[in-house]
Amino acid sequence: MKIKYDEKSDSILFIIDEQASFESEEIQKDVVVDYDKNEKIVAIEILNFKTNEKVVDLPITFVAA
Repeated sequence: MKIKYDEKSDSILFIIDEQASFESEEIQKDVVVDYDKNEKIVAIEILNFKTNEKVVDLPITFVAA
């Protein structure tokens, strides 16, 4: 997993898989999930990261390899 923060847009991006994003969905205000063509989550972006004071429920489960 890679994590990238963009100070200019105040957004943080969690890159879970390097697959190309096929579809995006805003699952709650300021939280966008990107899916590949098989509906697998490939990235999660949180907008207004520093000013966002709410809990974000991430729709992922981490599994040890």
